[in-house]
Amino acid sequence: MAKLEQIIEEEEMVKVQSLMEKNDLTAEDIKRLIKSAGKGVPKTGICKKMPYEKNNGYIKFGVLSDLHMGHKCYQPKILEHAVKTFNKEKVEFVCIPGDILEGMSGREGHVYELEQIGATAQLKYGVEQLKKIKQQIYAITATNSHDGWFSSKNNMGFEVGPELERQVPNFEFLGYDEAEIVTKPGMKIRLSHPGDGTAYAISYKLQKYLNAISGGKKPDILLQGHYHKAEYLFYRNVHAFDAGCLEAQTTFMKKKQTPAMLGYWVIEAWGNKKGVDRIRPMFVPFYEV
Repeated sequence: MAKLEQIIEEEEMVKVQSLMEKNDLTAEDIKRLIKSAGKGVPKTGICKKMPYEKNNGYIKFGVLSDLHMGHKCYQPKILEHAVKTFNKEKVEFVCIPGDILEGMSGREGHVYELEQIGATAQLKYGVEQLKKIKQQIYAITATNSHDGWFSSKNNMGFEVGPELERQVPNFEFLGYDEAEIVTKPGMKIRLSHPGDGTAYAISYKLQKYLNAISGGKKPDILLQGHYHKAEYLFYRNVHAFDAGCLEAQTTFMKKKQTPAMLGYWVIEAWGNKKGVDRIRPMFVPFYEV
């Protein structure tokens, strides 16, 4: 008589074989699926009830982007300055639109640019740095950029966003590539991390993005990472920001002849059910010497 464990095992194998036949999967396909298992299901469409609703929908929040912690060009002193400013300005929360860790690209010579090598070292350092921020953190990661390299390029199944959320108490992972926060009065704040290259005209990428959005799908405030540029643009009734960076110009950026605009934002906005009444952005710049 077959043991119960053996019967269950055989039943599971039948299910697997049936699944393989139904979807025309090979043994190699199954191996790849197992290898990539554990990839978190992104949480999107986060709606947060803001505590300042009684004050005409007023909110004040900070924006940090493209920290690239783990790279030698990451600037921890800028983060320390931002932490002090966020506390002094009493911001309610902090948004990070991607590229939190540097990642491991596999690009020839990239490993020599790193201060912390490997997922364990970069994650440990990133957790130490992010714990300096006392406000609630809302963040996204990009599937095809630095945060996503641990998973997409090296097939490690290591997901930066969910792991940071697990280890940093005030860190909330909103999803991959793009996500939104909706305030109580009705303001929609979108965090976005594109995947293409920068443009010579700094405003071009923001304009192109905003032109591509249909009327009913636009956010009220757009926070765009990835390009390491800093600007504010009001276009198509959207208050759009290139979020700047905390990584100085790398050798790769020099070869591409693109500058790094170091700094962070403090943004004040007054809103209602229809969106933003008025906005007051403040960028805090830093310069390489």
